[in-house]
Amino acid sequence: MDTQIQQTFEQLKQTISVSTSPFHTAKEAMRRLNEAGFVTLDWDSTWELVPGGKYAVCPFGTTVFGFQIGTDLSDTPVWKLSSSHIDNPGFRIKYNPVVSSKNGCRLNTEVYGGAIYSTWLDRPLSIAGRIALKNPQSAHPRLKLVDFKRPVAVLPNLAIHLNRTMNDGVALNAQTDLLPICGMDEHMDTDTFLQILANETGEKPEDILCFDLSVYHYAEPVRTGFSGDMFMAPRIDNISSVQACLTGLIEANPSDGISVAVLFDHEEIGSRSKNGANGNLLSYTLERICNALNISRENFLQSLVHSYYLSLDVAHAIHPAHPEKSDITSAMPLNRGFAIKASAKHAYCSDDDMTGVILQLAARHHIACQQNHMRNDYPGGSTVGPMVAANLPMCSADIGIPIYAMHSAMETAGMKDQYDLEAFMKAFYKEL
Repeated sequence: MDTQIQQTFEQLKQTISVSTSPFHTAKEAMRRLNEAGFVTLDWDSTWELVPGGKYAVCPFGTTVFGFQIGTDLSDTPVWKLSSSHIDNPGFRIKYNPVVSSKNGCRLNTEVYGGAIYSTWLDRPLSIAGRIALKNPQSAHPRLKLVDFKRPVAVLPNLAIHLNRTMNDGVALNAQTDLLPICGMDEHMDTDTFLQILANETGEKPEDILCFDLSVYHYAEPVRTGFSGDMFMAPRIDNISSVQACLTGLIEANPSDGISVAVLFDHEEIGSRSKNGANGNLLSYTLERICNALNISRENFLQSLVHSYYLSLDVAHAIHPAHPEKSDITSAMPLNRGFAIKASAKHAYCSDDDMTGVILQLAARHHIACQQNHMRNDYPGGSTVGPMVAANLPMCSADIGIPIYAMHSAMETAGMKDQYDLEAFMKAFYKEL
């Protein structure tokens, strides 16, 4: 078991380390799928699919669909669908980003999602994302990824000598306190910044039209605890779930039904975008699969009612210093199994049918899981699960590993929980 858990960690470490922006997470997901024999499809071409085929498509560069067609395919196939999201709370760099003075140069940023501001202070920060370049051959620009892969900025704290009440709590202003310092050149301007981007990508600064860049915490995942039973990493939310979806789909090699893993963008800001879960991209993709397999729309609609959907996203572990923040009967310690998240208000999509399916399947394979509710007075967050389930009526559930400090620049989780989640996803795709 220790060897298997270490293998799980090494793969997760690789995935998190290269997932420095949604674009890079999508690129890594496509690389893993292609390496496993999934054929890349073009969104704007006619798809030719066959039973037994494995395929991947990445419209817009930040939403990934991997799917496998079973060899035993009926007119109303069982769909085995899972989803996770590839974006993380943090900061995006605004256009005309340079704010220079004699005190140094800062980057003008916009907060993305519900980041815990204080955890980003005094950390080595880097930049990754995508740039759009002039393209004389087309109306569409050339798109190119960039990752500095080194610390280039910092958000320094104010020293306690200058704020003696700091340990009583400090309210950070997103516009004045969260602009990273990237050097002491008081003459730096936007043209200089574009030149730096050009140097990183081998392009000409005058060819850069615009960019979509994230500031990320430059740190590698590490195992921690005397026995190494926990791990700390940036972006555990939600790259841990991305890893589980991909591993399950790739390693299960199902022979029946249609197995799909979808990795959405923009979950942390509400999913209301063309490549978010609260749009039509998923339903369009499933219909395109049916069209290519000559499955009628009537049969597609019939198939949904006996199909399965899992939304994978992290959950709140019981905090050792604040157990009162967790529910009195369903708090979740680390390393006791992945969470099945339930909510009477449908903040999560779990229903009793799918929950029963999970409990039976997990018990059959000796995989640990926990059933979880939030306190009535701490509702917690939500996931893409209810959005997908509202539009695709399948048996549904929300699952994920419990973690400490969700939305921190550095989060903590249990090693065995991640192993259990990945083992369960293999069983989900292979046996249902």
